Amino acid sequence: MELVPLPDAAYSRLLALRTGLRHFERWSARQARAAGLTPAQHQLLLAIRGHTGTDSPTIGEVADYLLLRHHSAVELIDRAESAGLVKRSRSESDHRMVHLSLTKKGEARLEALSALHLEELERLAFDIPSAWEGLGPVQRLHGFPGEPDGQEMPGFDARAHGVDVGVARVYDPPGRGVTRVLVDRLWPRGIAKDRAPFSDWLKDVAPSTDLRKWYGHRPERFEEFARRYRRELAREPARKAFLHLRSLAESAPLVLVTATRDLELSGAAVLRDALVGR
Repeated sequence: MELVPLPDAAYSRLLALRTGLRHFERWSARQARAAGLTPAQHQLLLAIRGHTGTDSPTIGEVADYLLLRHHSAVELIDRAESAGLVKRSRSESDHRMVHLSLTKKGEARLEALSALHLEELERLAFDIPSAWEGLGPVQRLHGFPGEPDGQEMPGFDARAHGVDVGVARVYDPPGRGVTRVLVDRLWPRGIAKDRAPFSDWLKDVAPSTDLRKWYGHRPERFEEFARRYRRELAREPARKAFLHLRSLAESAPLVLVTATRDLELSGAAVLRDALVGR
């Protein structure tokens, strides 16, 4: 059966996805070396600790996790055991079977690395999925039941790259041909609700009250504020509002409006950079 040609945006999304994954792998390798491990040792520790069976994993199970041949896995385990990271134990039911577990040193190294990785994944949580979305089903067969020939799956938008997003004060005169959305958690003073100079108010996408109060618009805290805010954007309900903003940006130029005076040190600026992939 003839396949429908892939849309151009599929290649852009594949590139974004693979590039994001490669950056993450490179970042992960640097973190492992900084903790005194090789990337392979880090993966070994994770394979042992992340095993979900009732018993600790065997060498064969760890080899499967690591996609290694048995002798290669044994060599890796030998080096990790010599470094005091893992230990072997014989199965009580079958003495031919060897189980693996972490030493206290291995557990401490892995816990510290895992905390860093989870934090980094939260930061990437809305970047990588945005490239992932729609990639699976874009290659459609002709004559698929109930679908016109060549129709793309719902949710895949070929315009999802190259969005135009800006920031402005809510009190600035609105421009023509743009969609203005208020992204503050509080309604701006002096703005009548029946004459609001914006089309929508997405307070769920704004920084949490606790984060906003901690930041207090102190420039020396902006970098940390931006990092914490991006983590909030990866969780519901902020993520849902973020995805709605992204869909608006795909349709027309989008302006994020805020009552904050210093725009480049505002949550709206962080949000803008997230939407355009910076």
